[in-house]
Amino acid sequence: MRQIRAHALLASLRYPFLTALAVIGLLAACVSAPDHPDWIQVGVTTKDEVTTRYGQPDWVIESPDGDTSVYRKTAFGPSAPRLEIPIAQAGPFGSATTGMQPINPGLGAKDMNTKTKERLRSEIRIRYDDRGVVQELSSP
Repeated sequence: MRQIRAHALLASLRYPFLTALAVIGLLAACVSAPDHPDWIQVGVTTKDEVTTRYGQPDWVIESPDGDTSVYRKTAFGPSAPRLEIPIAQAGPFGSATTGMQPINPGLGAKDMNTKTKERLRSEIRIRYDDRGVVQELSSP
């Protein structure tokens, strides 16, 4: 009688255990390691090499330990669709012509970082020493 109860208890726990194991496996598969570029090596790579590859940093934090450059993710395409507004102009012989005029947001702001050869998938922070050599690489 005890064996039957123990067997029934184990059989009833089999499916919830397998389900929990599958859920844990799926969640573990979603976790990824930090997205650090493989080519940047601490103590070897210089600030000039990073600037050549990624362009000027988006943000620089100065500290006594050395400057930290922050490179943010860049978009792979246009960030927003172009906006247009309808316009009306005086035409020949007292008629009116209509058309669409594109709006340039940001007072004609352009991407100044055009020399970038690679695009980042996430933000990275690189701390350099006074000689311009990478001392630390992190992502927030």
